[in-house]
Amino acid sequence: MGIFLALRILYGLALAASCTFAFRHGGRSERHGAAIILVGSLLTVLVEGLPAFDWRYSRQGLVAVDLGVLVAYFVLAQRSNRFWPLWTTAFQLIAVMTHLVIMVEPRRVLQAYAIAQGFWAYPMLASIVIGSIGSRRLARS
Repeated sequence: MGIFLALRILYGLALAASCTFAFRHGGRSERHGAAIILVGSLLTVLVEGLPAFDWRYSRQGLVAVDLGVLVAYFVLAQRSNRFWPLWTTAFQLIAVMTHLVIMVEPRRVLQAYAIAQGFWAYPMLASIVIGSIGSRRLARS
């Protein structure tokens, strides 16, 4: 099993667990945040699965998906009374910036770019879970 396949499986498990937790125990903001990352992740898989996709050349689809996710989290942060959406917006902004770095310096190692793209999803998932735990505590009090 290659490293990228192992990372995809790990991310899929973390995504499923985090989103399930948010949908079951989170409030409205947490459910919206989980839906955003779930849709963004599915769209990323679809874009990467296109026959013309090549990490070396075509990243416009990934940039579009990541920008859409960034906008969605920004809107959520503006409308939510919770703090964690600001975290996910910041993490997603960093992920979008990695696209810009590779566009400015395309000769950089593409594996590092691919790993950096996926890395920022984990803190986003963690912030959704943390927000869900906080929402659950607020509902109890």
